[in-house]
Amino acid sequence: MNKSLKAIIMFLINKHIIGAKHFPEKKLVTSKTKYLNPYELKNFKKEHKIFRNEFLLYLKKRTGKNSSIHISLNPKKLKEVFKLIENE
Repeated sequence: MNKSLKAIIMFLINKHIIGAKHFPEKKLVTSKTKYLNPYELKNFKKEHKIFRNEFLLYLKKRTGKNSSIHISLNPKKLKEVFKLIENE
């Protein structure tokens, strides 16, 4: 698992962003990936695409003047997320 993806997961868990509580995806991903080199960024995008399809919930929120995608962890898949973290 990529270190940036693990940092994103740990952020969501530590801030209890599970289920109905959500956080802007763009802000979170850019803050955790700004120091990656191009090769690591490419690997991150592959792993993030797989992870987001299985373990994240999406909500389109209108904040200010634009709409953005907000994410939260899927509470039904929380046990599997903890197993992924433990294996690393």
